[in-house]
Amino acid sequence: MRIGKGLMRAIAAVLALGLPIASAVPARAGDLVLQRVILVQRHGVRPPTQTAEALSRLSRDPWPVWSVPPGDLTPHGAQTVRLMGATLRQAYADAGLIPRDGCASAGRLAVYADGADQRTRQSGEVLAAAMAPGCGVAAVHGPEGEVDPLFDSLGQCPVDVAASKAAILEAAGGMFETSAVRNALDRLQTIVAPEACSGGPGACLKGESQLVAGKDGAKLQGPLSVGATLAENLLLEYAEGLPAKDVGWGRAASTEAVAEVMPAHEREADLTRRTPYIAARRGGVMAASILAALSGEASPYFGKDATVIAFAGHDTNLSNMAGVFGLDWRLADQPDSTAPATTLAFELWRDRKTGSLSVKPVLFYEPLEQLRTLQPTFARRVALRFKGCGDPSGRCSLSRVRAAVEALVPKTCRAPTALHSKAAPTASTHP
Repeated sequence: MRIGKGLMRAIAAVLALGLPIASAVPARAGDLVLQRVILVQRHGVRPPTQTAEALSRLSRDPWPVWSVPPGDLTPHGAQTVRLMGATLRQAYADAGLIPRDGCASAGRLAVYADGADQRTRQSGEVLAAAMAPGCGVAAVHGPEGEVDPLFDSLGQCPVDVAASKAAILEAAGGMFETSAVRNALDRLQTIVAPEACSGGPGACLKGESQLVAGKDGAKLQGPLSVGATLAENLLLEYAEGLPAKDVGWGRAASTEAVAEVMPAHEREADLTRRTPYIAARRGGVMAASILAALSGEASPYFGKDATVIAFAGHDTNLSNMAGVFGLDWRLADQPDSTAPATTLAFELWRDRKTGSLSVKPVLFYEPLEQLRTLQPTFARRVALRFKGCGDPSGRCSLSRVRAAVEALVPKTCRAPTALHSKAAPTASTHP
């Protein structure tokens, strides 16, 4: 039997990834059915978590005062979540997981939010309402103001300082600042505190960053850490739609200007959140809960009938899941890879003929200009691939995804058997 050149190339590519030959001939689209999707979403736009007075110690000029307290979801931020929710509703109604019109049966849509912060609780509520308008679906969350292990499992999964330091250093390749990061920090200097390095007010972003011991392992300290926070704050000012004069004091009032400083934020997030050793411990409970949902297992966060499950959390959760599941993405029109309202989707597909299950990772996001203007009214969708596994469409067998995650996440860091709650929160309901 002769083998066509196209098939030979496909087989060679599969062998290079160490995948079974069967993956070279994916199931036809008509043979596949989407059974369930698990969504991990960052909350909408918020102000800086520090007060304007505290931030002013880092800058030459006073920072703008926002309409809500530090760290809270703004009304505009709620709109960014609503836009994403409408996008997700359309995408998964088209796929048959939720109805195009009317309301789904009870428990089919489950939204669980981090109770620790107003921005995540409120984002969960907005997301639930946008995905099931008029259906009375309630977002569930744990006790307000308390750490929920689903969104931060370090409390039940101790991190060794030396091991975390070694992991970050390895990920950094011995260099915290790349040339792009140094350029970003230099640009930040001119925006935030132009005279700071010559004795003027604000933070000087020159010098070496260091790894120091923290309560939850090693952490970065110095110019990169400070610059990462400052860069994100400028992006949030732009995304909120603040007047141009208030976005970096008029010195960062464009998508191009914001993009110039964001490599500092991306680098710090990659090293301290995406590095697998850290991601597996801080995101262990969430990763295990996603596996439970994909495998149809019982979980305290959703019922057995749920076909769309959403976790309303933080950018840290997106970075952690990228590190645990072996995902990476960079977006040409969004310099923050975990920007407000960004949603990571894990789609579970079943082959009608063989019954085999596969997982496809997808990212939904709003470009920076769209975050600011809310136009167009639907977010963008990008197919992702697991590192070292995936057919041409990006699907990887569930068994391989599970094996890879369980090999990385220690057993003590996995899903709890009960909700983190002193009194069980109200479950999602339908009228």
